[in-house]
Amino acid sequence: EKVRTHRQLYRERRKSAGAPVVALVGYTNAGKSTLLNALTRAGVTAEDKLFATLDPTTRRIRLAGGQELLLTDTVGFVQRLPTTLVAAFRATLEEVGEADLLVHVVDASSPSMQRQVEAVEQVLEEIGAGALPMVVALNKADLLTGDLGPALTGAWATLPSVRVSALTGDGINELLHCISQQLVQGFDALDVLIPYDRGDLVAQFHQYGTIAYEGYEEGGTHLRGSIPANHSGPFAPFATRPAFSKRKRLRA
Repeated sequence: EKVRTHRQLYRERRKSAGAPVVALVGYTNAGKSTLLNALTRAGVTAEDKLFATLDPTTRRIRLAGGQELLLTDTVGFVQRLPTTLVAAFRATLEEVGEADLLVHVVDASSPSMQRQVEAVEQVLEEIGAGALPMVVALNKADLLTGDLGPALTGAWATLPSVRVSALTGDGINELLHCISQQLVQGFDALDVLIPYDRGDLVAQFHQYGTIAYEGYEEGGTHLRGSIPANHSGPFAPFATRPAFSKRKRLRA
C-alpha cells in the first residue's frame, strides 16, 4: 500500500510539473542508467527533492535552450518477458505508456542487437506503448570499429537515431538536441504579445517552451515559439492571430 501511495504521489507531482516526460527503454544491459547519468550531466539538473525521494530514476533537466523535461529510466527488458514478470513490473511499465517520448537505448556493440531490439518492440506492444514517438540511441559507440557501425532494419531504420557513448560522453549533446526536436513536434505553436505586467507568462514560456523570437514592443513582449499543449491555455488571450497554430500532437 505504501509503494502504491508513493507511486500515486509521484504521478500527481509529475502531472503538476507540466514538463514533457521522456522515458528511457531498452534491453537489459544496454546502458540505460549510464546514459541517464550522462544526459543529466550534459543538461542542467534542476533540483526536485520529491522526485528524488519517490523515484530516484527520474531527473528534471533543462536543455541549452531553456526547455525543461523529465527524464526517467525504466526496468531493462529481456526476450520473452514472462507474464509473471510483466505483472511484477506493471507499475513501472505503465510509466512508459504515459511518456511523451521514448528513447530506445540499443547496445550497438552486441552481436544480438537486432534480436534485442525486436524483444523490446514486443514488450512495448504488450504494454500498449508501441505507437509512441521514439528516438533510438545507438549506445556503446566507443566499442565499435569503423564509422558505419550497425544498421537497424525494418521500421526501426526510419526512426531518428543518434550514435552515442554513455561512457565517454560522445554524441550526448546531439541526442539531447534530437530529443528536443522530437518533443517540439508535439507542442502548440504560439505567436503572442504578452503585456509587461504579465512577466510570469514570459517566464513560463522560457521554462517549458522553445522560443524562436523574442522582441520588445510598445504593447509588451512579443514571443514566437512553441510550448506543451497543457501550458498553452493562458496564452490564448494574447495571441497575435485569431487562433493558435497547432502542430501535430505526439499522442494520437
